[in-house]
Amino acid sequence: MPVDSPRAQDGEFEGEVPVHIPLVLLLTLRDLDTPEDPRELEEVDFSLNLRRRLGLSSVVLKQIRRYEEDGGDVHAAEVASLFELVAKRIDAREIFAAAGRRVTHEAFGPGGRVALRLGWRLIPLRLRRILAWRRVKKIARRLTPSSKIWLARDMNGLAIKHGLPVLATADRGGSGCEIVSGIIEESFRMYRAGEGDVSHPQCEAMGGEYCLWVIEPTPTPDA
Repeated sequence: MPVDSPRAQDGEFEGEVPVHIPLVLLLTLRDLDTPEDPRELEEVDFSLNLRRRLGLSSVVLKQIRRYEEDGGDVHAAEVASLFELVAKRIDAREIFAAAGRRVTHEAFGPGGRVALRLGWRLIPLRLRRILAWRRVKKIARRLTPSSKIWLARDMNGLAIKHGLPVLATADRGGSGCEIVSGIIEESFRMYRAGEGDVSHPQCEAMGGEYCLWVIEPTPTPDA
């Protein structure tokens, strides 16, 4: 997929992003564009419905295969171009959020998911929340390597300055920030640290000094 964004060409995006992150974003796009009834595909004219079925286009499917075969890391500029492409969709926020949840879920691995499912009652709720935020920060760092990231403990949230998601989709209202919302949601769910709504009260794309995500969890019963 070409790195065709002006900001990418100007060298604004630095660092390498694990290939798994852009791969998951494309897989999420593909899955959302795949109808439950395969017969619907026979009625699709891709030349007229490209934005609706972008995830099934030959370009996206070819890129998925390349990421699966190559592995390794991808330059942040290439990931930024992918974010810009997805941000043009009407359902961009849904796609980014779903990708964030998927990246986080898969980051634990089968063994980690089993351990959490069986042993979470042994970990105090307060510690589970700390572990959840640490997981969020770790994944966010992989997603946007050149940005400044910190935990806003007094507000029970995460802050990112000059992050790739917002820089890549600023002209679309920072829709890429929803990938971080998805990461937070899934991390708290996996650790059973209290499910709640994730809010994004401050965003660089909307004039904020930095991006801020906050969650007010509803305590999960320990029994």
